[in-house]
Amino acid sequence: MVRLSRAEFDQDYTIDMLRELSVFGALKRDCVDHILDHCEIYRCESGDLLFESGQPPKGFYVQIAGESTLYCGPQLQNRIVNVLKPGECVGFISMLSMNPVIGDVTPSTGSVVLYINNPLFASLPEVDGEQAFILLMNLTRNICRAYIKHAIQE
Repeated sequence: MVRLSRAEFDQDYTIDMLRELSVFGALKRDCVDHILDHCEIYRCESGDLLFESGQPPKGFYVQIAGESTLYCGPQLQNRIVNVLKPGECVGFISMLSMNPVIGDVTPSTGSVVLYINNPLFASLPEVDGEQAFILLMNLTRNICRAYIKHAIQE
């Protein structure tokens, strides 16, 4: 994983593009801008590890480009739970529930992800309570869609 600066990220992605993604939908430009200023941005290759099975999360990732795979347990067991597309997140459920991640999470293609750590997420209501609520609703909707997708596969 290679950490990108905000300037490097901005060369390929605009705030308007991000606002088209489900996690950032309906958020004001200044809220997305604030998140970008304070999150960690990574360019990843296939095989990089975002989370390791059993790891306690200290934040969550938002998929911006490419795809990542969430496994149940270690990747070597090849039990796929979900393939994340742009606009989806991983680690949020574990972060909220204060439980370890259920499996390895690795990009399956070249990817760009944002890492929103616990302190950044916790600070958002102080910055703009309404926008933090909208983000929380977007993340919740994301979780519900993943749940339904998984339930239909069963």
